[in-house]
Amino acid sequence: MTTLNLHRVLPLKRSLVEVFRYLRDFDNIEQWDPGVFSAEREATSSTQELESTHGDSVSRSGLSKPSFALQLNVMGRSVPMRYTLDICEPPSEQGQARLVLTGIGDGFTAVDTLALSATSANECTLDYRADITTADVPSLLMPVLNWWGSRLSDAAMNGLKGALENDGPSQPGALARLAERLVLPGMINYTRRGYRKMPSRGLSRYLDGRRVGISGVTSGLGLACAQQLARLGADLVLIGRGAERLAQAAESIRPWASHAIDIQCIEAELSNIASTRALSQQLLALERPLDVWINNAGALFDSQALTSDGLERTMAVNFVAPALLTQALAPMLAARGGRIIQVVSGGLYTQGIRLDDMAFANEPFNGPQAYARAKRALLDVSQYWATQHRGLGLHTMHPGWAATPGVASALPDFNQRMGKWLRNARQGSDTAVWLASHPVFAQGQHSGEFWFDRARRPGALLPNTASSETDVQALISWYEEQISV
Repeated sequence: MTTLNLHRVLPLKRSLVEVFRYLRDFDNIEQWDPGVFSAEREATSSTQELESTHGDSVSRSGLSKPSFALQLNVMGRSVPMRYTLDICEPPSEQGQARLVLTGIGDGFTAVDTLALSATSANECTLDYRADITTADVPSLLMPVLNWWGSRLSDAAMNGLKGALENDGPSQPGALARLAERLVLPGMINYTRRGYRKMPSRGLSRYLDGRRVGISGVTSGLGLACAQQLARLGADLVLIGRGAERLAQAAESIRPWASHAIDIQCIEAELSNIASTRALSQQLLALERPLDVWINNAGALFDSQALTSDGLERTMAVNFVAPALLTQALAPMLAARGGRIIQVVSGGLYTQGIRLDDMAFANEPFNGPQAYARAKRALLDVSQYWATQHRGLGLHTMHPGWAATPGVASALPDFNQRMGKWLRNARQGSDTAVWLASHPVFAQGQHSGEFWFDRARRPGALLPNTASSETDVQALISWYEEQISV
C-alpha cells in the first residue's frame, strides 16, 4: 500500500466558532473544494447529530456516525466517495476544536483531520492533515503523486479561504460580460458550469435569531433555499399549498438546522388575490416579525387559463401575487432594515412587457414567453419600488437553469436534453440564500440590483426588452387596477 500525507496550515479571518460550524457541515465541501463535484448529507445524518457528535461519545451512546456522499472530481471524471464524521470536538474554553473524518472510495481511503485554534476573537488557524492510502504506486511515480496531492491541497485551502473571507459580490471579467451581452454564449453559465466558476460559493453568514419567510417551499428551489436557511440558523415561515405538503416540507427542513429552530407553516393560494392579501395580513400580524421575505413561488403553464379574478394565471402567480406581497411587506421590512428577495428567471432577457396584451389575448399563448413577461414585470416594479423605501433591501435574482420538479413538468424536452448540465436545486438557490444572509446587504445596501451567481447583472440585453419609466408607471397602474377588484 502507498500512503500520501498532506499537511497545510491556513490562517482565517473568521471566528473559531463560525469556522468550526461551517466545516462540521461537511457537505459544505462542494462550496469550497474544486476537487468535489457534489456532496450530500445522507438521509440518516441530521445537523443535530453533528452537534451531538463529541469525541468518541458516538460509539458509547450508540448514535450513528453522520455520513456524507461525495462525487469527487478526478481529472474531470466523477468518482464516488463516502465520508463519516468520526470525531467532532466543538470549541473548548482553551480555543481549540477538532474534526476527524474517514473517507472510503473505490481502492483508496482517506483520513482527514481538521484542527482549529483561535488566534483572536475573530480569527483562527486551521491545521489540515489528510492521509490518503491507495494501492502500491511505483517509486518512479511518487513525485507525480506528491505533486498532484499538493495541488489538490492548495486548491482546497484557497477555496476554503475564499468561501469564508471573500464571499461578497463578485465582478465578472471582460469576456464573461461580453458573453452575457451576446445572450446565447452567456447562457452556458446558466448551467452548473457557471455555478462552479463562481469565485466564492461559501454560505457561512449565520442568521441565528432572525426570521425568514419564503413562498413555494414544498419542492425545488424553495425547499433547497429553506434547507440552507435552516442550516444558517434562521427561524422560518413556510408558505405553500396543502397542509400535508407543508408539513412534509417542514419535516425535511428540520434536520438541516444546527439547533432547534422555529418553523411556522401557512397555507395560501397565490393565484387568488383575496388569498394573497390575507397572507400578507397574516405575515404582518406575526408575533415575531420577519427580517427577510423571499418571493420564490412561481409556475410555468403549458396552456392558457384565467383565475377566479379573471387574470391570466401565469401573470397572476408570477407577477401580481409577489408584487402584492412586496407592496404590503415593504414598509414593515424597511423600518427593520430588512430584505425582500425576488426570484425571477433568466428567460426575462428574451421578453419585454406587453402593456397592450398582458393576458395573451391577441396572440397564441406561449407558456415560456408568458412566464418570462411576468418575471420581467416583477423585475421592473421591484427596481422602481426599491427607490421608494429607505432602509429596505429589495433584491432580484435569477437561479440559472436548475433541475426541479417544475422544470421537469413544464419543460420535459428541455429537461431531458439538458439534464446532466442542469444545476441542482441547491445550486440554483445559492444567490437567494446569499442575498438573504450576507451582511453586505444590511440596512438596504445594494437595493434595487439584479443578481445572478452573486454578481450584478443588467436588467435587459436584447433590443426592445428594456422598460422605460413611462412603461413602468403604466405597468404599476395596470397592477393596481387588477388588485382593486
